[in-house]
Amino acid sequence: MNTEINASAGMKGGCLCGAIRYEVTTAPAMAGFCYCESCRKLSGSGHAFHALVPEEAIQISGNVRGYEWKSDSGNTVITSFCPTCGSPLFGKSSGMPGMVTFRVASLDLPATISPQMAVYTKRLQPWDHLDPTLPAFKEMPPMPQEG
Repeated sequence: MNTEINASAGMKGGCLCGAIRYEVTTAPAMAGFCYCESCRKLSGSGHAFHALVPEEAIQISGNVRGYEWKSDSGNTVITSFCPTCGSPLFGKSSGMPGMVTFRVASLDLPATISPQMAVYTKRLQPWDHLDPTLPAFKEMPPMPQEG
């Protein structure tokens, strides 16, 4: 499997009903599957597929609603979704200030991004699939230190 991010600037996406639209103006810093319990529940599936960009690289039109919770790592997370159709779209974590994730599946052309890793694989359900070609982490991998 290709683990490079193939996205170019100008990616667009939105929610199911179209009330929320967004545009990403830079290629994501990373993209990956998360198997944590929260992502399972938020996705209604075995995992979620997120891409990470600086906050200033995403422009959102429409009014999103947020839900704040504590992650397995102890960080505060805000998950944002469309209040009309309920589509989960964005996330922010106190562990990654200045960054925002977006759900790759919400892109108009989601095939432009390939996963680079899988995280929280300790929560992988026996009925879900883990791509053996991806780097996998039982929890979150260490974050690169700014330097």
